[in-house]
Amino acid sequence: MSSRHVGNNWVPLVGMSALFLGGAAVDLMSTSNIAAVSAYYAFGTLLLVVVTAIWFFRHPPALLGAWKAYLYTVCAIGAGVLFTSTVAPLNGCGTWLILGGACIYYGVLERARVIVTAGAASVLMALPAAFITAPVWGGALQAIAAAAVVTAGYRLHLTKYGRRTPGRDIELSTLNLL
Repeated sequence: MSSRHVGNNWVPLVGMSALFLGGAAVDLMSTSNIAAVSAYYAFGTLLLVVVTAIWFFRHPPALLGAWKAYLYTVCAIGAGVLFTSTVAPLNGCGTWLILGGACIYYGVLERARVIVTAGAASVLMALPAAFITAPVWGGALQAIAAAAVVTAGYRLHLTKYGRRTPGRDIELSTLNLL
């Protein structure tokens, strides 16, 4: 088992960005974007929670907050996803708002500004998408949110593993192969 580190949060953020990109695709391909997007986010979020739980079992996060706060966050995400996926006035973006808000709160618990920033970008993109009915704009906003979240995941990956050193050029005559 790996050590506890805030950089272990990079896989859930990459999964969240994949969820946003899939939401953009569903938004652009469906004829009734409200029902399709909300159902996609409800199912995709539950799948993301399962993948995140498996990842955190093998690679635990820093867990700098109290255990109850993490448990309350998971329960709030589950209840929020189930409730907001059925609310029609949000154009199917209620779950997207819940994910962004949960990301902000989780970033505060982990004391990771990059996670808070990714959640804030997600919420800022979800707010106009909840009121804009054009699928092109909804898809574009979801793609921007996905770019912000995957950038945060990349920064956390760099925090944990560092940068790869570039390979050096070797002059073949110095190898003395013959």
